[in-house]
Amino acid sequence: MTTYLNNYKPQKAVLPKDVHLHTAPEDYDLNFCFEVKELRSNRVELRPFIPSLHAQLLTDGVSRCGSDLLKWLHADWYSLEGTLAWAETVIRSQPSAMAFAIYTAPTGSDTPVDPKDYEFAGTISMINSDVANMTSEPGWICILDKFQRTHVLTHAAGLVIHRILDMPSEGGLGLRRCQWYTTTLNDKSQAAAQRLGFKLDGILNTHRVLPKGKVGVRPGRKGDYQEDQMTRDSWLACISWDQWEDGVRDHLDQLMARRK
Repeated sequence: MTTYLNNYKPQKAVLPKDVHLHTAPEDYDLNFCFEVKELRSNRVELRPFIPSLHAQLLTDGVSRCGSDLLKWLHADWYSLEGTLAWAETVIRSQPSAMAFAIYTAPTGSDTPVDPKDYEFAGTISMINSDVANMTSEPGWICILDKFQRTHVLTHAAGLVIHRILDMPSEGGLGLRRCQWYTTTLNDKSQAAAQRLGFKLDGILNTHRVLPKGKVGVRPGRKGDYQEDQMTRDSWLACISWDQWEDGVRDHLDQLMARRK
């Protein structure tokens, strides 16, 4: 029998607990495959997520929220170390990913507020960005409890969608597809996507193996090497560039123009 050389070994990075916590904003390399810039509406501002500026804000904000906030997100944002590790291993180390800190006018504001007085409201990312295939998606969306059922999700997601699908002359990237993944169990995420204009592509069965303790649609396969981790089916929807130009953009702009 022929013997084949295969020296592969899984690599797990050993991160310092304070990874990039003390890196100055101007020295922090976002390592994103597209141009980086702030995104703004009349009520929300998305600022590139910089650990030294935003990691503690996210950790503190999540810690003040209910236990269901991270039910469907596989991140330890309850500890500063966990937030920093997420920013480094899930976002910055992947050129396809770019995280934003969400800032908004204080709730109940009836008059214009200077963005310097905006409050931190959560985080949203662009993920699975693909230069060659001209696609990206909103992901890692976390709206703090105080800002749930307000304008924040509509504006934050709307800004990311505009960034993905608007042409460069309009301030966007001019990509051809904006997609939305979520578990089939997350009805709220599916409803939010459909409200924003996403159309269902289909269900991806047995799509992902979940971290231990996370709820999926069925148990792991008995006897496999991750049998104690549940399986996720994924709900996949998208807005294509032609759908965007054929009415979805106008629909989204109308949603963003509402007071709530």
